[in-house]
Amino acid sequence: MALITQSVVSVEELGASLDDPNLAVIEVHAKAADQPLIPGARVVFWKDLAWHPLERELATGEELSERLFRLGAGESSRIVLAGDPTQFAAYLLWTLRVRGYTDIAYLDGGLEAWRASGSPTAADHTVDRVAPSAPLPVPEPTPEHERLRIGRDDVRALLGRDDVVILDYRTPEEYSGARVSGPTAPIDHGAERHGRIPGARHLFFRDLLDEHGALRPREELQQLVDEKVGGTPSLIVNYCRLSHRSTLGWIAMSEVLGIDNVRVYDGSWTEWGSIVGFPVER
Repeated sequence: MALITQSVVSVEELGASLDDPNLAVIEVHAKAADQPLIPGARVVFWKDLAWHPLERELATGEELSERLFRLGAGESSRIVLAGDPTQFAAYLLWTLRVRGYTDIAYLDGGLEAWRASGSPTAADHTVDRVAPSAPLPVPEPTPEHERLRIGRDDVRALLGRDDVVILDYRTPEEYSGARVSGPTAPIDHGAERHGRIPGARHLFFRDLLDEHGALRPREELQQLVDEKVGGTPSLIVNYCRLSHRSTLGWIAMSEVLGIDNVRVYDGSWTEWGSIVGFPVER
């Protein structure tokens, strides 16, 4: 039985650990879901785990610990987040890092990659899990953890600096200002204005992934980042529409490539594109 010890795990590695009684797989869904795909997994709507119920704010460390515990993940668990689509688990991993949690993993490619691999499903394979006796201890975030996040005013103060790179992970249509939602969304909504943060460079999030949603090999990711970023900026700021896609960029750069100066603008375009007086480029 393989043990989950790293922050990004493959479908094959998770499959080899399915019978681990201390494994806790949390499927993070973009929409409400009742039944898991992965054997033994628990399902959650992403906002119910990541956000404060009323404020547009990340859940506190205490709330995250309590919510994970209700999902069968606690201090004795090996926790893996699996997204549907995969970027929703990426966002939860980043949220947990901001709040100081470190020993939690992300399933590379999420449910898209799991389906494509032909791995067993909850419908045809059962597993036994040991319920944790206590929630995860609530950590005290370090300044390094808190620096993973950046707010709108700090982003605005960085505009025009040659040593800062701002990366936009949205679709080409969103980046150009043709839409504020992706091209397949039935209603084009999500911000009051179309466009991008001035000076932002485009890195479409799917370019980080293979045909099944898993991250491309390390050398290909490095080449892509070198092409888009260039040089050695003092800071890289990631954003998209709601930050899910941009946290995939954070995983690729920080967790895989070891780049330590990447921050995610959590408000992203839903905030920036609706703020009175903030500059927009098209």
